[in-house]
Amino acid sequence: MLLFLLRQPEAKALLTFVSSIVILILSANSILIPTCIWTWISSSLIYIILYFIFVIVLMRWFARGGQYLNIYTTKLDGQTFLITGAAGGIGRATAIELVKRGARVILFARFQNLTNAINDVRKFSQLPNNVIGYPIDLADLQSIKTCVEEFMKNENENTKITALINNAGVMACPYTKTKDGFELQMGTNHFGHFYFTQLLLPRLHSSRIINVSSAGHFMWPVPCDALHYEQMCNPNTYNPWSAYSLSKTANILFTRELQRRYSISHNICAYSLHPGTVNTPLDRHLHLHDLMRKLSKPIRYIIFKSPLEGAQTILYCALSNKARPGEYHADCQPTPVCHKYAKDDKLARVWWDYSENIINEKLKEI
Repeated sequence: MLLFLLRQPEAKALLTFVSSIVILILSANSILIPTCIWTWISSSLIYIILYFIFVIVLMRWFARGGQYLNIYTTKLDGQTFLITGAAGGIGRATAIELVKRGARVILFARFQNLTNAINDVRKFSQLPNNVIGYPIDLADLQSIKTCVEEFMKNENENTKITALINNAGVMACPYTKTKDGFELQMGTNHFGHFYFTQLLLPRLHSSRIINVSSAGHFMWPVPCDALHYEQMCNPNTYNPWSAYSLSKTANILFTRELQRRYSISHNICAYSLHPGTVNTPLDRHLHLHDLMRKLSKPIRYIIFKSPLEGAQTILYCALSNKARPGEYHADCQPTPVCHKYAKDDKLARVWWDYSENIINEKLKEI
């Protein structure tokens, strides 16, 4: 677990800062360099400033993580990509990078955010018609069904979909339930995308399906099953971070079983990934004092990824032949998952069946 944490870009950035302070302290005590040299360096403020500029640049270099550099030479004319949660953050950044290369991108976002998202991404598109969108609320099964019906009616059934990118999500929310009675984080992050993907399967032959998970799946290393999910449905046993962790483990299990079930019949390749700790409003539910938020802003810009940097592994999984179907990725490379239950294929099959059954039960009530 410790080695896993130390491999994270933000951890490397923090260690760089700590190391820089230690170097200064050791130098001031004549342990690393002779007293005369330290006296000369410390006598001029400009040297200290240059030192910390170098440290900040080095921190940013570590913090950005892996980069999918092939995107800058890739041509995507004639290819179609579907992205949920495309109104902001890494979803928006992913959409912009794709349309810049000539791709047709279909955005899925909440109704109130959709028009602005389409207009925003269109500014970067070679052809305005390459960016369209459909309203969806992933916390509402009826909204998902209506959205996909509209998509199926309007989109040519012969259009090849290169990739479906299931990116939308919520994190560490107060105890809330969806319209259908799911715990909000599992309902949005997993059940919503599970149902959305199933409805789209007739159009996803020879497509890639990318499920945005998180390294946060390690925070509650328990089986993702009915028992632990029900704990998160009870306000007395609900924990926002445990619920988030469980939903991110669900994303990984969903990917593994999706690959097993449809890699042959549909020629589908499924991938899960950790985008990194990204500087987006995803943490809006954290109860931080306004002063604390303001003070943390410079730190966030230094040690967190930008949305574009966070989109790199999504682009890698959507386009690179080096990405491994059925596996978990981070920093543009396949990466081991953090706990054993996230790679349990038997559990993945059981969880798929449970997800399917519970959604079908809810649909009977609509």
